[in-house]
Amino acid sequence: MKWLFLLASLATWLQEGDPVKFSANFDSGCLGEIEMIDSVWVRPSVTDSVLHLSYRVISRSDPYNPADPELQPSGRWFYFLMENVRGKHIYLNFENTDPKRAVFSYDGEHFQRFEHYMASMRKVSALFERDSVYIAYFVPYGWNMLQEKLKKWTTLSYVTMDTLGSGMMGLPVQMLTVTDPGIPENQKNRIWIHARMHPSETPANWQLEGLMDRLTEDSPTGREYRRRAVFYIVPFTNPDGVYGGYSRSNARGINQEINWDHPDSLTAVEVSLLRSRMDSLTREKPFDLVLNVHAQSSDKASYYIHTAESTSPEYYENAMRLANLTIDDNPYFFPEDMFYSSPAPRYVEGWIWNRTKGKTLALTIEMPYSFYNENPDNEWVTIESLKENGEYLLRAISDYFHWDVPGRHILEGTVRGKRTVFRYSMLPAGEYRIYTWDNAWVPCDTVIKKRPGPFRYVIRSGDEPYLGPLRISLPEQFIWRN
Repeated sequence: MKWLFLLASLATWLQEGDPVKFSANFDSGCLGEIEMIDSVWVRPSVTDSVLHLSYRVISRSDPYNPADPELQPSGRWFYFLMENVRGKHIYLNFENTDPKRAVFSYDGEHFQRFEHYMASMRKVSALFERDSVYIAYFVPYGWNMLQEKLKKWTTLSYVTMDTLGSGMMGLPVQMLTVTDPGIPENQKNRIWIHARMHPSETPANWQLEGLMDRLTEDSPTGREYRRRAVFYIVPFTNPDGVYGGYSRSNARGINQEINWDHPDSLTAVEVSLLRSRMDSLTREKPFDLVLNVHAQSSDKASYYIHTAESTSPEYYENAMRLANLTIDDNPYFFPEDMFYSSPAPRYVEGWIWNRTKGKTLALTIEMPYSFYNENPDNEWVTIESLKENGEYLLRAISDYFHWDVPGRHILEGTVRGKRTVFRYSMLPAGEYRIYTWDNAWVPCDTVIKKRPGPFRYVIRSGDEPYLGPLRISLPEQFIWRN
């Protein structure tokens, strides 16, 4: 009987092969507790047998937060490697996190979302084709990936990199300055953008990468962007948290997003570094725009707009204008997707408001992990759509400041009675669309310019004259091609 049991055990071992292994000892890796639920052989046919293995995956929580002890640590992010899975049907049941459809990769570089029939809220059911597979909440954007991007961007003469300091783990907080050094800075807008306060929010960096690639490209449009502004960009405000695979905290457990008004003893090192650099850059002149780039569990792209009651009518109007410009002709962003709030001092927007009283427009922009406009039947979020959102954001910034870029000209008019006259000194030949502004660009005319020369356009009004801007632009695909 004993020999029969040993033979049966040996036969089972030979069939199962090596046991499945879980690990997360790599850049941005995160894994909590793993518990096997069940193991069973299934015979889908007379000649085939498939081993089915089910696991509880309890996502690792961030460390205890000494600055805000009442705040429950998050465990959203997971990113781990499974080995010895080929030919086995794996069931993963996630706890302490909320993936709708997680992502996977066989090489740790090219990720894809699980198909609808393979994944749902907190569950994965998949038969893998290869022996090793990476599983993540969303497509990772780790420390090593950023360093490769920085090498590429900093080879350009108009991109410089500086280090603000280091976090507890010694990783530097890096800042890029992107501008045309040949144009005096007093002739430019000043724009600060930072991302990854919450290290799990990788969509923020994919969006920022789309903006950076467009901003740094060698094209007439890219060159004009750099002539018009100085961009200060901090891709990782929380490099320790990113590398360590945390969800919403740094290595000390502090949620940096709500840490801007704390006493020095409870202020994250990274927040102190950011405040210090922002202080030094704004001693003589404030930023024109500050953008805090995030991702959110809500299934939509959003701005957090500060109400007129909590700020001022002019500030609210400016915030709505940038938001509406970002939405305009953007298939991923919709007016109903906004959030409205007050600029609390624990956030960077509140810190900025208290210092400038509206001279700097400061907003948080959020990208989703799953799908857009709360509609799972539409396109799910991809790296490509996030990068497109970065391009749309840069275009909105350009329109907001009325930058005159090739193929897209924003004009201010002169009111003469009930007429508003717009002029442009030298418009190249081409077929142009004409737009007026009414909380969105509204097409109103098409003009064919057969040869380069001065341009004049008149809007006649029945009652009050039109006071908004006029946009003259070539078709979008032509602009991006240049």
